Amino acid sequence: MVSRSIAYKLWISNINSSNYIKSSGEFDPNYIEFNSKKISRVNLIAAVIDKYEKENYSSIVIDDGSSQISVKSWNEDKKIIDKTNVGDVILLIGKIRQNNMNPYLFVQPEIIRKIDEKWLMARKKDLEREYGIPEITSIDNRHEDDEIKIEEVKVSSESTRTKILNLIDNMDRDDGVSKEDIMKSIKSSKTEDVIEELLKEGEIFEVNGRYKLLK
Repeated sequence: MVSRSIAYKLWISNINSSNYIKSSGEFDPNYIEFNSKKISRVNLIAAVIDKYEKENYSSIVIDDGSSQISVKSWNEDKKIIDKTNVGDVILLIGKIRQNNMNPYLFVQPEIIRKIDEKWLMARKKDLEREYGIPEITSIDNRHEDDEIKIEEVKVSSESTRTKILNLIDNMDRDDGVSKEDIMKSIKSSKTEDVIEELLKEGEIFEVNGRYKLLK
C-alpha cells in the first residue's frame, strides 16, 4: 500500500499563519513549516460554518475556534463533502494545498466523518495542552473565486488515483513503472489524465519515461 505522511493535529490558526513551501525536490510534497516540522497533512476537528456546491465542485468552511479554513473537492471526490451540512462537527483528514490564484491555503479532504460535538471540546483541550491557547484569527473565505479555482485545480476520481498510486507502489522494482503498464492494468478513460494530475501535484515523478512514487 501507499505510505502516507503523518496527519498532524493543529489549530486552524497554526495552518493559516504558517509559510507554505512548494518543494523543489522530486521526493518531497509541498508543506507548511510549523514548530520545526514539515507538515503536508492535517487531522482537524471543527464545525462546518458555510457550504458551497456546484455540479463538479463542493466546498465547506470550517471553524475550530481559532480560525477558519476552506475544504475543497472536485469531480467525483466532491462526494466526500456532499454529505456534510452547516452546523455539523466533523473529523477531517486531508492535505494542505494552496491555489495558484491567491495566497489562501485550503484542505483537500481524504476523510470526513461527522462526530459528536463533545469531541470538538476534547480536541481543544488537547491542542491547548500541546500548543497553548491560540491567537484568534479570521480570514476572508470568498466563494466567488471558486469557479476560477475549479479550472486551476482539477482533482480526479479518488478510486482511480488510489489504484494508480497503489499499482506503482506494488510494481516498482526500483526502475519505476511505465505508462503502458499502468494503462493496461487500469482500464479507465481517465487514467492518462489522472497520471498528469499526479505529476503536477507531486504525488509521482517521472524518470526515463517511467513513474515512481513521491515518498
